[in-house]
Amino acid sequence: MQTKKEKILETAMKLFVENGIQSTATASIAKEAGVATGTLFHHFKSKEDLVHELYNSIFYSLLSYQKEHFHETNDTYERLRQIWRLYKEWGTSHVEYAHFLERYSFFYYASESVIDETYEHFEYCEKTFEEAVAKNLMKINDLEYIRNHYIWNIRMNIIYFINQPEQCTPENIEKTFTIYWTGIANV
Repeated sequence: MQTKKEKILETAMKLFVENGIQSTATASIAKEAGVATGTLFHHFKSKEDLVHELYNSIFYSLLSYQKEHFHETNDTYERLRQIWRLYKEWGTSHVEYAHFLERYSFFYYASESVIDETYEHFEYCEKTFEEAVAKNLMKINDLEYIRNHYIWNIRMNIIYFINQPEQCTPENIEKTFTIYWTGIANV
């Protein structure tokens, strides 16, 4: 049986995806979840705390998926390909999560520190980006820019594949990486 906190989180995600984070009032979340507003604030000090907990739980889902399927290799390019593919596989199979992350990216509470803290758990991704910069594999050697640009491109492609499910094939996912890599590779 679902706890009240789990029901609040589930309802919040649904409403955030449907209406946007800023446009969704905590009173609406509580009403839709079938709990009192005070109960919501018993579990979450503020709307910001609710949003951040939801964000963290989604990122831990992604992290678990990637850790389960990621295969370590010495080839930096191959690791970048894997990260791309795994993120897309996860995002297209967790549609509501992908939409929430898109909304979260534009949310005014989305602090750099929360996002940076989450990325710290993706050591293999950071290591791969650092290696790509150290090996001068990319046209731009600004680590933060590369990380953010890479993730944004993955997210945009996930939304495309969610909206065009017939296009979401392993071949097309590979094509998106090839197009991306061709644009940034230092050849």
